[in-house]
Amino acid sequence: MEFLKQSDEILGVGEFSRRFKMLVKTRIPELWLKGEISNLKTYSSGHTYFTLKDDEGAISAVLFKGYSRGMSLRLEDGMRIFAFGEISIYEARGSYQIVVKAVIPDGSGSLAARFQALKEKLSAEGLFDAARKKTVPLLPRRIAVVTSPSGAAIRDFCRIFSRRGWKGEVVVIPSRVQGAEAAEELAEGLKRASEFRFGDGSGFDLAVLMRGGGSLEDLWPFNEEALARAVAACPLPTISAVGHEIDFTLSDFAADLRAETPSAAAELVSSAAIEAENRLDSAESALKNALAARLEALRARLESLSGALRLNSPEAKIRELWLGLDSLESRIAAAAAGALAGCKSEFLRVRADFAALSPARRIEMYSQKLDYLEKHIGLLGVDSALNRGFAVAVDSEGGFISSAAEVPEGAFGLRFADGEVSVKKA
Repeated sequence: MEFLKQSDEILGVGEFSRRFKMLVKTRIPELWLKGEISNLKTYSSGHTYFTLKDDEGAISAVLFKGYSRGMSLRLEDGMRIFAFGEISIYEARGSYQIVVKAVIPDGSGSLAARFQALKEKLSAEGLFDAARKKTVPLLPRRIAVVTSPSGAAIRDFCRIFSRRGWKGEVVVIPSRVQGAEAAEELAEGLKRASEFRFGDGSGFDLAVLMRGGGSLEDLWPFNEEALARAVAACPLPTISAVGHEIDFTLSDFAADLRAETPSAAAELVSSAAIEAENRLDSAESALKNALAARLEALRARLESLSGALRLNSPEAKIRELWLGLDSLESRIAAAAAGALAGCKSEFLRVRADFAALSPARRIEMYSQKLDYLEKHIGLLGVDSALNRGFAVAVDSEGGFISSAAEVPEGAFGLRFADGEVSVKKA
């Protein structure tokens, strides 16, 4: 095992197959193959498998359902065809095959050969180079569609725009899309689209070249060299939407962008526009929120500075001093009123004490007491008692008899208010 070095990379079969598949995908572009169909089999899934062979070799081929949809050609064993597709590696078996995307019967071999020759010629001139292609605008507002106004393609195109709520303007520039004069009319339509100006001086934002599916012969105007050059030279960003998914034309290669179908073109344009509008709406909302937050911060800062200015302004200082003076004045007034009230109270007390010590006051007081005593003494006198219905015992000399023991023998008197009577002791 001397030939096996420690630094040598050892690959598993699966890893090798994956690397080989990536190498094929990056090194071998899509291509046309010519051969005869054999071992044709179509499964319930809609996928078709067959072998493409000639006298010198054979290759497995698969035509998936998505690419066969809309294809009018019916494949059969023994049919000679031109197949367009890409080489793919089936890792599980380590085999390779061609994934067919378009098929042209060999009976149209002259057209296919002409197509391939023109494609190689124009490609060599750089007409299909990605570097020269213009960017399709995200928000086209005015779209020029060069096509037949009576075809199903333009109806499908506009229906999708309407369904998705696209608000742009679509202008159809009428042109034939089939026949000997179609290529010239299509090229003239692109020229008109690029030169047209609206009332405000602006032109179209985007040009779309389109037609529905058909045979190679039907689609041939879009393979004419003059139209391919007109598409490449058009100053407007241009989308080519010709035929079905499996159909490729020189206009597709020359245009700035290829759409698989007219409907796909409408989806592409409207989706980008709607997505851009959504992004703009989100950006607008974020900007409004940011501005609102900034304005709120500036407002708060302004209020803070205004408050500080008010506090530190000369006017504020003067108002503060005035308030202090007013407060001091109130305190002085309150203190003076309190002191005056105290003095008044003390004056009244002293005056009351002085009045109490005055001789006149004392004389008046004693006079009132004498009057009181005289009144009560009068109430206690004999006359007062007699007037109240009482009687007084008196002796012969008129003296009052105050007890039974003092009653004399013989007669004594009983004095009433209205007179005196004589009575005898029993």
